[in-house]
Amino acid sequence: MRVPEPFDLDLVVRSHGWYDLAPWRYDAARRRLARPLALSSGRAVAVEVAEARGGLALRIDAGGPLPRADAAEARAAIATCLDLARDLGSFRATAAALEERRAAGRGRDRELPDLRWALARGAGRLLRSPTVFEDAVKTLCTTNCSWALTRGMVARLCERLGAIAPGGARCFPGPAAMAARDERFYREEIRAGYRARALVELARAVAGGGLDVEALAGGEGTTGELLARVRAWRGFGPYAAEHLARLLGRRDRLALDSWTRPELARLRGLRRPPADATVRRWYAPYGPDAGLAMWLEVTAGWFGVTGARPAAPRARRRPRSAARSGGPRPGR
Repeated sequence: MRVPEPFDLDLVVRSHGWYDLAPWRYDAARRRLARPLALSSGRAVAVEVAEARGGLALRIDAGGPLPRADAAEARAAIATCLDLARDLGSFRATAAALEERRAAGRGRDRELPDLRWALARGAGRLLRSPTVFEDAVKTLCTTNCSWALTRGMVARLCERLGAIAPGGARCFPGPAAMAARDERFYREEIRAGYRARALVELARAVAGGGLDVEALAGGEGTTGELLARVRAWRGFGPYAAEHLARLLGRRDRLALDSWTRPELARLRGLRRPPADATVRRWYAPYGPDAGLAMWLEVTAGWFGVTGARPAAPRARRRPRSAARSGGPRPGR
């Protein structure tokens, strides 16, 4: 498979936590990504992708002869998952121009993130699922819980409802398989808690044809319109909607949550998480890629990047009257 340049498979795979959720399997040492896929023909196949000279090598195990249409569908699914069609040209041009301003270090330009590593290594593509439905279900499973609980819920969905692919791995279940189960199943078997009702409603709306979630990947309408549609689904608050939108290529929103806020404070030397309005100001120069710029800053350490960070705000000098009265402390 051909890839854009520059391209680093590991940067895409570990761009966020999806690679750690079933049915993905990632061998970081060998840089091999694998998962089973349920195809529209009803066949389940096992796919594995690895770096190769000039691009990526894709292996498809169908347990027998594989029709050309099925092979093409599997290749297209992996291209979708690795975000290969994403044009990062505009983001890279903006980031390069802003890097010059950041390096000059004048005024608020000192607040810009150091994204030289991302420019050099081609970061900016995010791993996603073969379908919007899978991305939506997994997003629901990340809300208001630990990562261990997310991993457990997703693993049980595959174990209980997924089709078996060659080699024995189970696919992520489709809308019909999930719609056939009731809320009690999701509470007791999947242990989804309050998400149970949301999972049932989403699966039945999609399986019944009343909700075309796959159409959301088409890029039509504004981000605000997309978020409004997703927020209408049970269980999707501001974070969940913006996270799903980011995976679908809408990278102007920040999807701030209980991890990114304190992480930004740590990286920028702040004593407390910054206000959301402050964070929006930091990344506003990136325009439609503000959310991507923020994400690349908070995840740089995942890839061994320990370079310069934006300067911490200077503490304001305490007025003498405040010092005497026990008023505001510096930096407040």
